[in-house]
Amino acid sequence: MHRSLRVLVISANTEKLPDPVFPIGAAYMTAVAAQHGHRVDTLDLCFLDAVEPALADTIRDTEPDVVGISLRNLDSSSYPLNTSYIDDYRQLIDAVRALTTATIVLGGSGFTIMPSTILEYLGADVGVVGEGEMAFPWILQRLATGAPLVSTPEYTCQAVNGGVLVRPVVRIKHLDVSGLPLRARFDLDAYYQRGGALNIQTKRGCYFECVFCSYPLIEGSKVRMRSARAVVDEIQAEREAHQIRHWFFVDNIFNMPIRHAKDICEEIAARQLDIEWSGYLNPKFIDAELCALMARSGCKAVEFGTDSGSAAMIASLNKEFEPDDLRTASALCHRHGLKFCHSLIFGGPGETAQTVGETIELMEELQPTAVIAMTGIRILPGTGMVEIALRDGQIDADDNLLHPKFYISPGLGDELIERIESYARQHSNWIVPGQGIKTNVQVLQKLRARKIKGQLWRLLR
Repeated sequence: MHRSLRVLVISANTEKLPDPVFPIGAAYMTAVAAQHGHRVDTLDLCFLDAVEPALADTIRDTEPDVVGISLRNLDSSSYPLNTSYIDDYRQLIDAVRALTTATIVLGGSGFTIMPSTILEYLGADVGVVGEGEMAFPWILQRLATGAPLVSTPEYTCQAVNGGVLVRPVVRIKHLDVSGLPLRARFDLDAYYQRGGALNIQTKRGCYFECVFCSYPLIEGSKVRMRSARAVVDEIQAEREAHQIRHWFFVDNIFNMPIRHAKDICEEIAARQLDIEWSGYLNPKFIDAELCALMARSGCKAVEFGTDSGSAAMIASLNKEFEPDDLRTASALCHRHGLKFCHSLIFGGPGETAQTVGETIELMEELQPTAVIAMTGIRILPGTGMVEIALRDGQIDADDNLLHPKFYISPGLGDELIERIESYARQHSNWIVPGQGIKTNVQVLQKLRARKIKGQLWRLLR
């Protein structure tokens, strides 16, 4: 029997535009640490006016043995005006170091994108790569017994500049065993009131290989699901306990596999829960039956990860659909009364003035409720964009990409940005992130004026 540790879980995200996002990862880690017998406290930085006094008070009051810090994002991913959070994280860890000798454990989706680089830059003691429901309790158990963090059949441990990276050898196959996030340890009401919805996950992993995407790196290339019953049990419990009506499915693709999506919709409808929801969809895996079920179960709006409407660019980005799939998906949304958004990324490899025009023309044809139009692709290690950016001379071979670097097709640059911004000024349903705080506030007002529920339009991730 190992001794119980005092664990402090910190959600480090402070970004609130366009809406604050509930720290679901930190809530999962809080739950599993508590389930394994540890005393767990939490600190959420999102709504604090001053971080350091709250941090000092919390550490003084809780006297933690371990401080777990969840890193959701590395930067806002918007261009040309980008906000990087990495130095804020470094300042946070320096502040923790000054207040306690507790072991600092990092984790989260942002951390998993480039774990070795981040662990070394931030100088933490331990980092969890990927999902932590099994790894975090294992680390706590080793710390509680004084056992070293060394590789086992279940975990690989890698020394990095005085710290240790812990990677599960296999990912959790059946996600129902992951349990539920302990939402009550965070300010649920503030997130719901200010964000408009709560987030929920039904699956992890992605089959596809989009040239810029980090989801397969974070969650794996095999899709692993929760049962429809477990998903809707969670929704129903929060509906009954906290009157939560609005939900956002944070799966990278809600409708893949399509049968799983239909099962969830059928389960929600069968229980008559009186909820509204939205989520991310792939335009290829949608049919009339799914749209009817979505509408019947309370879906009000969806976002398609479209990226381009040009056939040439869709192929260049290694997407799995065609422009006609976009036409079919959009027509189905119109037919079933679902508001929908096409999220676009201009400036990818091979983008030209002609392909930009093709995308704009298709959006005019499809008449979506909203279009999110981003310019430039954030280059992330482990994605296909690294080789392309090296080839085109947009990054150096020794660039660790910790601080944001963006790819824009050679020859476009500022001309592309001005073209997209100019078009958006003339079309009220077009939203262009990355134009500065003043514009982003205007963007948020613009979206709310369109009465689109939930956290669907997160522009500054």
